[in-house]
Amino acid sequence: MNGPTFAAGIAGLTGELTTRVPARERRARRTKVSLDAGLRQRGASGVTVEMLDLSTHGFRVRTHLLLEPGADIWLKLPGLEALHARVAWAEGAELGCAFAQPLHPAVLEMVVRRPS
Repeated sequence: MNGPTFAAGIAGLTGELTTRVPARERRARRTKVSLDAGLRQRGASGVTVEMLDLSTHGFRVRTHLLLEPGADIWLKLPGLEALHARVAWAEGAELGCAFAQPLHPAVLEMVVRRPS
């Protein structure tokens, strides 16, 4: 699934625009995960979200929150300080987010390998 698709029809030009970045254009390989994490917006209380994948540069979560692309958020993973990120895309109950500062590969490995 590539996200919402919009038909472009400017001066006879046709094509598709998508909100997600194709896998070949991502800055880092995603690792599928299934874990609970905390997520909060500036000045708001945190909520529990389901993390679906994680990379050194970002993550995808499922949540009931309705957040717009560009929103600043903080992600709380077990054993780590809150990590600043920005919503890159939102589609239904899923959000794709980019870290303000990439995770160190060893930190990514620790989170992925941690027992549920």
